[in-house]
Amino acid sequence: MLCHVTRPDAVVMEVEVDAKGNGEDCLNKVCRKLGIIEVDYLGLQFTGSKGENLWLNLRNRICQQMDSVAPCRLRLRVKFFVEPHLILQEQTRHLFFTHVKEDLHHGHLRMGSEQAEELSALLAQAEFGDYNQNTAQYWYSQLCGEEPSAATLSSIVSRHKRLEGLSQGSVEYQALQLVSSLEHYGVEWHWARDGAGQRLAIGVGPDGIAVCKEDFSLVNTVSYAVIQIATQSGKSVYLTVTNDASDNVVLMFKLISNRAASGLYRAVTETHAFYRCDTVTDAVMMQYSRDFKGHLASLFLNDNINLGKKYVFDIRRTSKEVYDHARRALYHSGVSDLSPRPAGSVRSASSPGRGEDDGPDCGSCRQSRALQERLQKLREALLCMLCCEEEIDAAFCPCGHMVCCQSCANQLELCPVCRSEVENVQHVYLPTCTSLLSLTLPDNHQHRGGGGVPPAPIRRETTSTEFNHKICSV
Repeated sequence: MLCHVTRPDAVVMEVEVDAKGNGEDCLNKVCRKLGIIEVDYLGLQFTGSKGENLWLNLRNRICQQMDSVAPCRLRLRVKFFVEPHLILQEQTRHLFFTHVKEDLHHGHLRMGSEQAEELSALLAQAEFGDYNQNTAQYWYSQLCGEEPSAATLSSIVSRHKRLEGLSQGSVEYQALQLVSSLEHYGVEWHWARDGAGQRLAIGVGPDGIAVCKEDFSLVNTVSYAVIQIATQSGKSVYLTVTNDASDNVVLMFKLISNRAASGLYRAVTETHAFYRCDTVTDAVMMQYSRDFKGHLASLFLNDNINLGKKYVFDIRRTSKEVYDHARRALYHSGVSDLSPRPAGSVRSASSPGRGEDDGPDCGSCRQSRALQERLQKLREALLCMLCCEEEIDAAFCPCGHMVCCQSCANQLELCPVCRSEVENVQHVYLPTCTSLLSLTLPDNHQHRGGGGVPPAPIRRETTSTEFNHKICSV
């Protein structure tokens, strides 16, 4: 089966999967081509017969979910947005940036004038590089909804000039930091109607559900803590919530199709589990339905057979589990590009333009390249994991972990490694990269870990209390 997967930057990738392959097979092949290990943040979308945007269930077969159109046309999208300092790979961070950039250009995220000025400068620096009056373009009107005045344009140009010399990775990180502070960052929108037939925009986000009018003016907010039950029946989704008087109130949303209603129901359950729980419970992971043939087989043969089984949800890790899993996977695979490479860093490979067969390779040349490679690994091990610019010079107390510089550490309330509360930040003095050159001599001990990041300690995971989820029979 041939799949055409469109990335957020409009690049189309061709992926060949088995005719009976699951959505996970397609997503894993795409991520392997892009070098992305943090797969759990991403998903594949497609357009339904009535124009609705639907998420492909990665645990079920692709042919069972899409219309019989070859090739299958899918879109690679970010399904779960997290704060940029929790993204470990530069490739994943770039995909987040391109997705956010697309949403900004379509006006899906609104902000104040000052934020729009700063973000306009960051987007211009990321796309065009250092300021040039002949090539600079700004998207202030798409960000703020109004044309910029002369004073505003001058302020944007001034901000753009201050970004001169910053690498693209650093600019993308700063842009994601700014966007992550916006109100609707990471919110997935679904169009529905209430019991009176009024058209509504239902936003499902990390903190709860936002019910808005057609012009996105807020009507009501529902936090996950007050939701008792979420159910789906046909084209309708019902939320049983507890109000201030401790009475249960049922909110009904009617969508354009059964699949759109299933998408909203899945979004509520999966988003709640991903952001609010420590681990995904078996009640969510193992919830499934069967077709008629599979139901008969389960009655007469064995209830545990997989014939005709379709899983309702495809979430298997929460945000905490994704972060821990990615750190361990990157550590064990020996990948050291957890952050953008700083300017002027020494390449770990042989010199540009020199191939293996360009000339005789003496022992001293091989030793020199090995020393440079080990020094580069030491430099990367001492680079701040958050800003990707400064060297590590701070320790969190009382846990003692050292993963970032002091300026970044002062902005955190929880340790990014073990998530314990930070009582204070202690400034430490580590050897500089230059003085570490002596450690790369063959007679000395080699740096442990091969330049990777030490794995996060394995924690005993507990399951937080979730609201009940069930599907009504259609």
